[in-house]
Amino acid sequence: MSAELYQIATREDAVLDTGRIVVLRQSLGDQRCREVVSEVVFHLTDRLGLLQTALDAGEVADAQTLASRLASLSEQVGLKDFARVARDLGACLGTGDPVATAAVSARLMRLGEESLFSVIHYADQSAL
Repeated sequence: MSAELYQIATREDAVLDTGRIVVLRQSLGDQRCREVVSEVVFHLTDRLGLLQTALDAGEVADAQTLASRLASLSEQVGLKDFARVARDLGACLGTGDPVATAAVSARLMRLGEESLFSVIHYADQSAL
């Protein structure tokens, strides 16, 4: 008997809608755009931590609210995939499926780190 082994990626590439950053830059200017992106990244980071705490404590309603906020904030700076996964997490929490919730929340955390780095990097590089 043989077993098949599957390797699960522990890192996901972030997909950034650069058009959102371009629109922010055109409407706000370089400096204010960088400030707004930095503020959004700070809030996303904070809410990711709060989300993990709520999930660990089994606070489903708080976790759903945080997932929704993460989706809204991330769309503002062009993180469409991150927003989609955050909405998926909210849906999993709503159905009460602990296995799906664990899988999607782990994916959100992996994608979150890469997404936040990519949006900051792009905002800084495109200002040059």
